[in-house]
Amino acid sequence: MRHRFTLLVGVVCGTALFLSAVAAAGKPEIDPTYADGQTVYMIGPHLITGARETQPNLYQHAEELYLMVYPQQTTPQPGAGPITLPSGYQPQCNPCFHPGLPAPFVYHDHVITGLPGMGNNGTAGAYEAPWKIILVMYNPLYAMSPAFTPLTREAAIDAAEAATTAGTAHILLPINTSGSGNPYEIETGNVLICPTVSSHA
Repeated sequence: MRHRFTLLVGVVCGTALFLSAVAAAGKPEIDPTYADGQTVYMIGPHLITGARETQPNLYQHAEELYLMVYPQQTTPQPGAGPITLPSGYQPQCNPCFHPGLPAPFVYHDHVITGLPGMGNNGTAGAYEAPWKIILVMYNPLYAMSPAFTPLTREAAIDAAEAATTAGTAHILLPINTSGSGNPYEIETGNVLICPTVSSHA
C-alpha cells in the first residue's frame, strides 16, 4: 500500500498547486487551519505560483503552511463526499477541491507555524503573511488507526518525521522521491498570501 500512495504522489507532485482566491459564488473561501494547536481561519487566499523561482526573497522569508494529506485508496473525484476516520476525526478540508489542486490531496488539514499575538488570550486579530505550501502525507496505517490524532503543531510534524525516520513510529509517508531534501515533505514552490484570523478575534 505504501508504494501505491508514494507512486501516486510522485505522478502528481509536479503539478502546480493552486488554491482559489475566490469561491465559485464570489465569496472568499474561509479555511480552518491549525496554528500551534488552535483553530484559526484563513480568508480569501491569493496564490503566487512558482514563487520560489520568480520571487526568491519572498519565498525565503515565507513561513511554512503544511497540507497534512489523508491518502485515499482511489483518487477522489469531484462530488466525492466527506470522510470520517475510524477514530471519528474528520479532516478540515473534507474534501476541498481547490481549483488546480491535484485530486490525491483534497482531503487534508492545514497547519501553520503560529500567529503573532496568540499569547495567553489567543486574540491574534487579522494577520497577513506569505506562506510557502508544503505537502505532507499521513501513513494510511496511522490515519486509519482508531487511536489517530491529527498533528496540529509544526513541532509535532517535526517529531513525527523524526520518529518515522528512526522507525519508532510510522506516522508519515516518505513522499519526496527527488533524492534531496526532507523525504516527508514536498515543497510546491508556491506561496499563499492571505489574512489569517484567530477564532477568538
